[in-house]
Amino acid sequence: MSLDIETVVISAIATQKQLNTASIKRESRLQDLGVSSLDAITIVYEVEEAFDVEIPNAELEKLETVGDIVDGISSLLADK
Repeated sequence: MSLDIETVVISAIATQKQLNTASIKRESRLQDLGVSSLDAITIVYEVEEAFDVEIPNAELEKLETVGDIVDGISSLLADK
């Protein structure tokens, strides 16, 4: 089964912040969605589990948009 990275990331954010998935876009800023650093850790953990990858802690601080998470996971999967 192939998972769509963007769908998984948006779903994880929607679940964590109780938002409608339609309101979350690739270019959405995490801060604008109300994602705190604690929320980000929870979201990233869920995404890591879904794709069996680990995002380095140093990279977490650089995540500003939904697209940043999607691109980071894509890069990690390409390196596997």
